[in-house]
Amino acid sequence: MRALVLVAAVMGSSFAVAQSMDQTPPKVIASEQLDKYWIMTNTSVDADVPNYGRNMNQPGCATVSFVVEKNGTTSTIKVQRVVPEGDLGKVAKSVAAGLRFEATVLNAGKDRVFSWLIFPFNLPADPAARTAVMKQCQIEKLDWKDH
Repeated sequence: MRALVLVAAVMGSSFAVAQSMDQTPPKVIASEQLDKYWIMTNTSVDADVPNYGRNMNQPGCATVSFVVEKNGTTSTIKVQRVVPEGDLGKVAKSVAAGLRFEATVLNAGKDRVFSWLIFPFNLPADPAARTAVMKQCQIEKLDWKDH
């Protein structure tokens, strides 16, 4: 009987949490406009970096989409593009999970937004080569349906 009560209590609290979350679709904001709604507060982010993986030491980038929630945390994180193909996407996803934001004055209502960022990895020193690597991960437009 105790196990049944515990399960019911856990299910009840999960339901209450789900009901309290804002289920309206977030506003879609291009990455270059994100700072008009939310400012990143992190000075550093811990990433979950595996000891080995495919193309981990190659110059590359990963485009990751996410929702900035009303409390400034990220959710609905998805790797949209990784160049070169490999395990850098997992690292980028872990970085996005650790991002924290504060609403700007223009976003006093703390509106949820869907946006994306490009995370660079192992970029070469040459500026032109760096730009060439990062350009491969540019995505002009994403929509909420792309989450």
